[in-house]
Amino acid sequence: MKGHSMSQSRRWLSWRVARWAGLAVCIPALWACTARKLVDPDPAPNKSFVGTFQQTLNRDIDIVFMVDDSNSMAPLQKKLKTNFPAFMDVLKALPLPNVHIAVISSDLGAGKTGAPGCNATGGDQGKFQFAQKDPVVCANAQLKAGQNYIANINGLANYTGDISDAFSCIAGLGDTGCGLEHQFGSVLRALGADGSGAPMENAGFLRQEAWLAVILITNEDDCSAPRDSDVFNSNSRYVSDPLGPLTSYRCNLVGHTCDGAAPPKGPGGPFNNCVSNENGQLLRVADVVAGIKGLKADPSKILVAAITGPPKPYTVANTGTPNNDDTAPAWPEVGHSCTQPDGTYADPSVRIWQWIQAFGGNGVFESICNASFTPALQGIAEEIGKKIGSQCVEGNILDTTGVPWTGGATGPDCTVTDHAYAANGDRVDVTVPSCASVGAASTATCWTLAAGDAGCAGKHVMTFSHRDPNAAQSHIDSTVACSVVACPPPGAPNKPAYCP
Repeated sequence: MKGHSMSQSRRWLSWRVARWAGLAVCIPALWACTARKLVDPDPAPNKSFVGTFQQTLNRDIDIVFMVDDSNSMAPLQKKLKTNFPAFMDVLKALPLPNVHIAVISSDLGAGKTGAPGCNATGGDQGKFQFAQKDPVVCANAQLKAGQNYIANINGLANYTGDISDAFSCIAGLGDTGCGLEHQFGSVLRALGADGSGAPMENAGFLRQEAWLAVILITNEDDCSAPRDSDVFNSNSRYVSDPLGPLTSYRCNLVGHTCDGAAPPKGPGGPFNNCVSNENGQLLRVADVVAGIKGLKADPSKILVAAITGPPKPYTVANTGTPNNDDTAPAWPEVGHSCTQPDGTYADPSVRIWQWIQAFGGNGVFESICNASFTPALQGIAEEIGKKIGSQCVEGNILDTTGVPWTGGATGPDCTVTDHAYAANGDRVDVTVPSCASVGAASTATCWTLAAGDAGCAGKHVMTFSHRDPNAAQSHIDSTVACSVVACPPPGAPNKPAYCP
């Protein structure tokens, strides 16, 4: 509920030394160093390719979409409706993995007191949303009777028609939900990560050995509070009251700090160093991260993404709405951090940004203020595909002498490390040699880099030989690190001949 209607020139190097630094950082993460940047882009050349690929036959993934259904999302909901199939189209091209896909809203009510447009009984309570709200969209495909989420396991589907249409049918939630959005709280509640167990209606969704992806689509920051919180008490009416008026800005006031202090109750900014107030009245981001990671014995199999507002700029303005209190100015509002000519907008998602960062290379951030959601949805699906689809290696690969690899006797400058997990959960890392280095007579597990196939068009594909299909470990992932050409900016001196 709103109180307003919301990346010099650098010396050229082969970067072989940099590759080892990158590998050390990226080994633990499944989206390591290949995901969308989590910081402002820096116009620097590539140094290395680092990616982690699944090796065992586990193409199971559980995907949860949290879609903001508050009033300010009305125009964005219309845009989403036409773009949702883009996500599924990428997954279908992998080909389609064994998926569970569920949709939840941001409506978790408003604490123990409720608020206008929000109830005190937990809103949608984290239950999966599957009602057919758009007859035109749902006429093409829909869930079968008694089904609460999409499932397609080895080609056996619990929906009619095409999965893209079935997803569009359940994902359009509308815009009548509570405007004090509990994005984090709804995810925790839906998956039983809040310590209370998942809702009965969500039973059977989570599979322990499956990957888990959590994707947030929202134009405001998280405002999740404990169920017994009185932070949404409507008795606080004026700017001079401790909590201020009951508008979305209250979430900023109690949920953020900028340069070490709470945002002001009057105009100001732009403010810097805005972070979650981890000692405030909202759920701590650190606890939300811990709750979600606790769902998996191996948290590196959890992927998170958000399509939302950038965390900055962060400004505060007055709405111009009279405060009816002579001791304080008009009601405040946070300035939009991004807008579109069509009138859509988003506010600074400070807490959501911090949540994404906490997952490191396993997180993807996309702005919601784009003309189309298709690139963002496709980008997120592609990150999923990198783990359960083709093992593509990107970039102009260097050989071990530091010049572009052309497939000759001098092999590519790549290092491959297997990460195996024993029955007791311990991880064992083993360096895998290239097949060229061990010879054709060897039966040891080895790797080969070759020109990409249809799934890696214009790239290279990493393949493995002599893998033991009866390995005792529960699963194996391989981190691949290859030196790639790093060209200096156009016009730089001493530029290699193969650089543009």
